[in-house]
Amino acid sequence: MSEPAATETGRPGDGSNANTGGVGVGAALVATVAAFVVLGLPEGILGTAWPSVRTEFGQANSGLAVLLAGFTVGYTVSSAASGHLTERLGTSRVMGLAITTGATGVVALLVAPGFEWVVGAYVVLGAGNGTIDSVGNAWTALTRGPRAMGLVHAAFGVGATIGPLLSAGLISAGASWRWPFAVLVAGQTIALVLVMSNRRGFDRAPRHPEVAARAATTTQPSPRLLPLMLTWFAVYVGVEVAIGQWSFTLLTEQRGLSDGVAGALVAAYWGGLTVGRLGLGAIGHLLQAERLMTAATGLALLATGLLWLDPGGAGAAALPLAGLAFAPMFPVMVNRTPVYLGPERSNRAVGYQLAASSLGFVTTPLLIGVLADRHGVGVASPVSFAAVVVLSGVWAAVFSAAQPSGRRHRRHQSPLGDRATRRTSAPEG
Repeated sequence: MSEPAATETGRPGDGSNANTGGVGVGAALVATVAAFVVLGLPEGILGTAWPSVRTEFGQANSGLAVLLAGFTVGYTVSSAASGHLTERLGTSRVMGLAITTGATGVVALLVAPGFEWVVGAYVVLGAGNGTIDSVGNAWTALTRGPRAMGLVHAAFGVGATIGPLLSAGLISAGASWRWPFAVLVAGQTIALVLVMSNRRGFDRAPRHPEVAARAATTTQPSPRLLPLMLTWFAVYVGVEVAIGQWSFTLLTEQRGLSDGVAGALVAAYWGGLTVGRLGLGAIGHLLQAERLMTAATGLALLATGLLWLDPGGAGAAALPLAGLAFAPMFPVMVNRTPVYLGPERSNRAVGYQLAASSLGFVTTPLLIGVLADRHGVGVASPVSFAAVVVLSGVWAAVFSAAQPSGRRHRRHQSPLGDRATRRTSAPEG
């Protein structure tokens, strides 16, 4: 019998993997990491390939938001259904079906005769990736500790970092924008083989010992807290995705950088995100969550401000700094949800957070696309800075509303206590 879909967020702990040996769980974790590397590749490829896609199909800049909207529709629907599928079919089968679905979408991209076909292909790709994201995170939360979860999320960042390098390198060499997606299909095939070769590790892995128990209790939360948190997730995912998707176009078309240099800088943005999450997975249990969030928010303000003002033409160098600033935000906020709202509300609240994240995933890039069509792509940087200013204000309001609960139960939680997931990416990836 396979484990049921996660019905509860992970528990605080030191990330140990006690009682998980003997059934190929280590090999299954390797397969999950591989799947999440592949999951991150399209995040980096699309932003770099978009100018070529736009030119081939005669689209405006706002067409990028149409692609992201299609992806989000597929992602959101499949994420909601993934738990039911896992209960019926088991983790390994659902992971295999999800990877196959995503690969089908990418193959459709490779032969797309028109932009409408590209949009449809992105809906299918989103459906596959949404299931991989949900099922992979649920399995990791159920059977492994927070450090393994950090590794899985860092793997997504690795894929997102490789994506723009791969895409920019091939396009700069004169290849079609379709070639990076052909490489993606090859990666999906490898991930599928790894998953299906380790079905026992996925379907018979014992639960992590801290998953089933939760010692902390909370008082009634402020009625303002959940709406504030939903607003935070929408704004955060929107700005993270917008910077990742629009920076390449900004740097090449508005600031005159070459495709290779711009691709490297976008890769550095995703690389900063990856390095930060690797660090969070390693030492997150030693950090105080609210202080980390406040510091990260301040760093994000600095980075996006530099990107906008571009002092001495060096603003693009702030991209890796922005990635590093964003790295802990989403996982820490998800982790604090049971502390702020109470364990009995956390599962439903996390679902609402993912829905809000999907809204931000679409609306902020769309806003930039519409403004770019009218005023030029240079609007991307001030809009991103303004979004981080709003994010800072919302975080301050969340911190204020959650303060009594945070003080009372801080000792029971770590920033990586549970890692229920997005990506949005949000999306993460």
